[in-house]
Amino acid sequence: MSSEEFFKLLDNRIEAETPLVCYRLPGKESIQLLSQTSKESYRIKDFSESGFIFAPFENCQNPLFIPEKGSDKSVLPFFDSILTHLDSTENLSTDLNFNAKSAHIKLVEQGIETIQKTELKKVVLSRKELQNVSISSLEIFQNLLSLYPNTFVYIWSHPETGVWIGATPETLLKTERTKFSTMALAGTRKLQNFPEDNWTQKEVVEQQIVTDSIVSKLKELGYTEELLKVSDTYTSEAGSLLHLRTDISGIIKNTTAEIGDIIKALHPTPAICGLPSKNAYNFIIDYEDYNREFYTGYLGLLNMTIEVKRSSRTRNQENQAYSSIRKDSFIFVNLRCLKFKDGEVAIYVGGGITKDSDPTSEWEETVNKTRTMKAAL
Repeated sequence: MSSEEFFKLLDNRIEAETPLVCYRLPGKESIQLLSQTSKESYRIKDFSESGFIFAPFENCQNPLFIPEKGSDKSVLPFFDSILTHLDSTENLSTDLNFNAKSAHIKLVEQGIETIQKTELKKVVLSRKELQNVSISSLEIFQNLLSLYPNTFVYIWSHPETGVWIGATPETLLKTERTKFSTMALAGTRKLQNFPEDNWTQKEVVEQQIVTDSIVSKLKELGYTEELLKVSDTYTSEAGSLLHLRTDISGIIKNTTAEIGDIIKALHPTPAICGLPSKNAYNFIIDYEDYNREFYTGYLGLLNMTIEVKRSSRTRNQENQAYSSIRKDSFIFVNLRCLKFKDGEVAIYVGGGITKDSDPTSEWEETVNKTRTMKAAL
């Protein structure tokens, strides 16, 4: 199937409102399309299912998913990057909207005050920015594929949710055979001219809080320090932004049943909610003046059939013999995302608040984060 045929098929099925997801894994060349043969809604029961899962931020026991069995699969072996129909930044609304800025700064101030007076240590506060666009959802997806080759890029379309598009750098859970891995991701800086050892104390503390929380939750599931491997913290690049990152891994004992336990234990992570989790979650529900929907939820491949190859390019066909088939999971936190509807997009951004946060700086961080998605508009 040619690139033109692949994207025409995707566009037609989006127009038909067929439940579907099209995605590319970080650092990979091939693009996968999974589309249902019916418009029925399916939901996860016990995480033993095989398919693509799409879960909201708010607690949801039975997230939506597109089943692997009973869905059509199409693959585009590789994508030749090309940016299409980009608006000039002059045509996009200004970042420095006074009302939005005032509201977010006030929200951050409420968060800092609550942290100072209660047991709350960190809370992740976000906002939604609406933007008119003259570009289709398919074109936004293609632009994200071109701009962010090392993130998880996707477009999800479903009658119950509408169209969501994103390029997220954060893994919630990855499994390969019997090994699982996750990451603690916190702190945000612009890429330009930034020394890797120049993170502030506030950012370093925020990162450590996230790491400690994830390790603690895994220990509650029976993973002792001897069973877990925790990397040193390092600077990770995601598009035009830098983050502090720590990798955490271990061995799965009970396969699919355990995968569900790990996902439910980790979500919502301190990186998108806060600490203690219950206190932070309640603050977000009480004080954020909008519904996050699927922003900071999770999504990805659940027990999906994966064919592992060295390369899918035609010139490397001699490597095709070196392949294997297995059931793996690649679940991501739904960051750097937008919701598309009728020529308008809702862009979602947020940041972690601690006692040392500066409200104006936190606003500026959200502005920087909107640029990740606006670059594709």
